[in-house]
Amino acid sequence: MAGASISSDKWVLDADLEGQKEQQTLKKRSWRNTLAMTYAAIGVVYGDVGTSPLYVFSSTFTEKIPTETDVLGAMSIIFWTITLIVVVKYMLIILMADDNGEGGTFALYSLICRYAGIRPANNGVPDASDVTLTHYSRHSGDNSSKSLSRRISWKLKQFLATRVGAQAALLCLVLLMTSLVLGDGVLTPAQSVLGAVYGLQIKTSVSEGVIVGISIAIIVCIFVAQRFGTSRVGACFAPIVLIYFLCNLIISITNICRYNPTIFKTLSPHYAYYYFRDNRHLGWVQCSGLFLAITGTEATYADLGHFSKTAIRISFLAICYPVLVLTYLGQAAWLTAFPDQVRSTFYASIPFGDGFFWFVFVFATAAACVASQAMISAAFSIIKQSMALGCFPHLTVLHVSKKVAGSIYIPEVNYIMMVLTVIVVAVFRTTVQLGNAYGVAVSGVLFGTTVLVYLVMLMIWETNFFLATAFLLFFGFIDLVYTTANLNKVPHGGWFALAIAGGVFSVSFLWWWGTHTKLKGILGSQMKMQDLLMPGPAHNSKKDDSVSPDGDESSHEPLAGAEASPNSPTNAIEPVDNPKQEIVSAAAVNGFRDDLKLTSTGQTLVRIPAVGLMFADTLYGAPTLLPELVNRWGAVHKILVILTVRQVAVSTVMEKERLLFRKLPYPGIYRCVARYGYRDQVRMDNKFVTKLLDKVVEVDPSVAPIVQQANSVNTSYIVSFIKLFAKKAGGTGVKGIGGAARRFCLEYLYGNMGRFARKSWEDWSIPHGSLLEIGVALDV
Repeated sequence: MAGASISSDKWVLDADLEGQKEQQTLKKRSWRNTLAMTYAAIGVVYGDVGTSPLYVFSSTFTEKIPTETDVLGAMSIIFWTITLIVVVKYMLIILMADDNGEGGTFALYSLICRYAGIRPANNGVPDASDVTLTHYSRHSGDNSSKSLSRRISWKLKQFLATRVGAQAALLCLVLLMTSLVLGDGVLTPAQSVLGAVYGLQIKTSVSEGVIVGISIAIIVCIFVAQRFGTSRVGACFAPIVLIYFLCNLIISITNICRYNPTIFKTLSPHYAYYYFRDNRHLGWVQCSGLFLAITGTEATYADLGHFSKTAIRISFLAICYPVLVLTYLGQAAWLTAFPDQVRSTFYASIPFGDGFFWFVFVFATAAACVASQAMISAAFSIIKQSMALGCFPHLTVLHVSKKVAGSIYIPEVNYIMMVLTVIVVAVFRTTVQLGNAYGVAVSGVLFGTTVLVYLVMLMIWETNFFLATAFLLFFGFIDLVYTTANLNKVPHGGWFALAIAGGVFSVSFLWWWGTHTKLKGILGSQMKMQDLLMPGPAHNSKKDDSVSPDGDESSHEPLAGAEASPNSPTNAIEPVDNPKQEIVSAAAVNGFRDDLKLTSTGQTLVRIPAVGLMFADTLYGAPTLLPELVNRWGAVHKILVILTVRQVAVSTVMEKERLLFRKLPYPGIYRCVARYGYRDQVRMDNKFVTKLLDKVVEVDPSVAPIVQQANSVNTSYIVSFIKLFAKKAGGTGVKGIGGAARRFCLEYLYGNMGRFARKSWEDWSIPHGSLLEIGVALDV
């Protein structure tokens, strides 16, 4: 990550990172594509929420056999919860808060960071080359405006941009939300599969142990199949869910006609009032079971990038919503006649004999597998995005589909989730017991999403303050009712999901803190390029673009604007109107000269006839490895590209827009920034090197013969492994218990995590024979 800002007028090959979004949007607007995406979304997006009827009523009425009033009230609550939370909150409002077509918690975070003028993961201000992009930011607010909304927007942006504590709190909220999703994600396959397989007890005499064993076998198969990818079986998801929905419609319409045709009266909210009036505290506690009707709702927003708003809305409002409402109405009608069979509501209510029963059983089990698959894929995506933001140790990421960029497989996450899911099934054994643990974490995610969208309303949309606050209070109240009700599950199994979420959050926060501390240490000990190297007498020795290592120049960067501040140290170099023309002229007269000396001793450095790619964590000053290379070996590559891989607060970056390039005033040394979105895969293979060398020749034609010669030699990839040591008490370190805790966290916890974690560059397709890793000790 970069520690300083880039002035966009000094970089060659700069471009709008998101110009491709217009083309993608146009493709999504065609009705043919919209209908195709609508069909696909039914299987991918709504598998989880669609399988909720398997266990909602059985997980709600666990204390006693429900009365008819209880059933009617519960039905009314389910209907209005789905209508208000899914239809109004998500379909009509939250889907509007997209990050150039992407959805999910990280998309919301990226969106807020861009408009607040801060870098993701609390890494300071954004770069000038980013904030001036066409789609990067819009209105920056106006403190002098008469509009209350604009003044609030401006003040909120200023608050986030200037308060490190506020930025850290925002990041912690995002990490907590994603950790909670992973916490309940372990329970989703268990609840869905176990709820489907339990139908065997209706028609057979199999024991509970057999059902648990079959469920575990199915779960293991689901996780083992992940390594093969889901692109082939993904085409089956939609027809499976559609057939499952059709079965639910047949069952529901039949039961409504047979047992209670007046069940539609429960759509009136006064039945919900009667429910709470009669049950009081128990009614509030039972909301934790009714909440399961909307688990999986986050997928409607998280999967937005794979589809479109129109496709998501059509698939839910035209198909999933009416089917779900009728399914619950049918179950409620049946329960009014057979309340004592509430624990097996779904399967016991199936009419038409054994043949239809087994048909429904097969497709209900298949739909449960689809719901499990969606959650597992979401877990992979969340971990990958966390790694991209520097908030999770690097793990092995395998791309299992050549056609679908987002189809990934992370073996470590997959098998940890598999083990935990098997443990959950073996311990809880029934959907009733499992229902006591399920839903605790996801209810917190819904509230967190409400808070983030409230920030988007005030800061980006500039919504009327009172209207935005009404949104927060109304939906926040509903979210908190379900969240507090779910807290009653904690002693009965909800602690399991919270423990997993707490573990994931601890790892994420510790890794972010350690990485952030390392970057600050690098900036604090960094040398300026002119203090390390100087060109030979044949070269003009003007200063380079380095700045003071403390990184204070970032505070001068404007919140949002096209140019760097005049006070910014990035103006140490005078802009060149046409740098390529200047380089060509010099090359034509003098040719390429590789004279380079150490500033401290005047020693002339040996130039290795090869290309070196030296990875740096910062955008300015000498990379951590460069002093080691030149001081100890007295040599440097004839062509040395200082390369910074930088996370940009967008979802994806086109290949032609990926690189920023600059020639430094030292012969054969260049600085390059490779920009990647949080959904992109970093690749540094031979194809990337070829493109990079083409850019070198384009910027500095005088080195063309050197590039041709270097092409026959292996390119060296020079990376660092930095081991952190906490400064001892008595110096500038922290004394006492705080210092000991800091040293323990840095040297033992973070250090061992880094030792066992996969290095980021190990997934960059770097040829192993060309890799040079150098260890560096750093006191922080």
